[in-house]
Amino acid sequence: MKLNHPIYQLFVILTCSACITEFEAKIDEVANILVVEGIITDDESIITLNRSKGLSYEDNIKDMSPYHVTDAKVYIECDDGTQWGATDQNSGKYTIQTGKLNIERQYRLKIESEEHIYHSEFASPMIPPEIDSVFWIKQGQYVKIYVASHDPDSTTQFYRWTFQEVWTYTSNLRVFPDDNPFYPDGFPFFCWDRANNTGLLLGSSEKTVSGKITSQLTEILPWDDRLSILYRIEVGQHVIGKRAYKYFDNIKKNARQTGSLFARIPSDVIGNIICTTDRSRMVIGHVDVSSATRKKLYISTRDIGGYYDPPKVDYCDVLYPYMLSYPYYYQLYGGKIPESYIVWQWEIIRQTNELVPTAYVDSKCVDCTLKGGTTQKPEDWHDQY
Repeated sequence: MKLNHPIYQLFVILTCSACITEFEAKIDEVANILVVEGIITDDESIITLNRSKGLSYEDNIKDMSPYHVTDAKVYIECDDGTQWGATDQNSGKYTIQTGKLNIERQYRLKIESEEHIYHSEFASPMIPPEIDSVFWIKQGQYVKIYVASHDPDSTTQFYRWTFQEVWTYTSNLRVFPDDNPFYPDGFPFFCWDRANNTGLLLGSSEKTVSGKITSQLTEILPWDDRLSILYRIEVGQHVIGKRAYKYFDNIKKNARQTGSLFARIPSDVIGNIICTTDRSRMVIGHVDVSSATRKKLYISTRDIGGYYDPPKVDYCDVLYPYMLSYPYYYQLYGGKIPESYIVWQWEIIRQTNELVPTAYVDSKCVDCTLKGGTTQKPEDWHDQY
């Protein structure tokens, strides 16, 4: 786990919160604490639940992975009594579909876990300004993606951004003879993959002119699969309160500046979630309520000014029969084999009237679904490229 990952940063905070003086924390004080991440927003809200692990002084903090909470009941509640339940995604992520939030109502998060009930505070949705632009620049080796926004009235000062990525790519070996009978129609050479950002992306226009703000969202190397054909990023812009901004900003600063699991932290790093069944029970997290404004950006390979040349992958080396021992070659002979595919073929052998394969390659090199994507094209995918 990276040191700047939000889960790690939260664990630094929750561990430090149990300290009175340096190196005096008890192991059982930092274990099994509920850690809540997410934001209540329009249409789809994603809430992540984890629990901290106990840590001995000999343990490596880089290995302190969280326990995913997969058996909780998670709801968004409206002050009129309406509730929307979540769907567990088996990795501690709970997706809740609410539709458009009503700015005249108030909402909160409710969690039932291990016979305890947790609530965030009721709050009305904050309304963010429109996103001015999402753009990219090429700097050094990286393609860097930015978001720009402004609020001329300066009524909006604190932002949090999220984004979803979708990209299309092909298998590492992408050129095959049209008459190769070993690959049926529809073979998965062409895939789409998806990802959501995992970091805390914060911004403040409190000290800027005319409420203007520009922030970097992510950076991608040109030979990354995401830029191999066509890439899309959809940015969601949310408004958060000053208290939430201070909370998240303190988490990031403390982890970056102290570099210590047991360093002191500011006393005002307090979330807005409480355990109503046991007020002394510690919980980490701050959940705000905000509508979202969104904007998409597409980037194609030719946009960044170059032909996609993927880095060499050792397991995609082509194997020829003379490179294989006879028993192994005999096992592979005749067509598709476990974990491998035929790449090219000889002419038909006249004596036996058989096709003899001439080269093999690892299946991950020709089946793009084995790299994590699917052949399902997004319904709103832009085909201009």
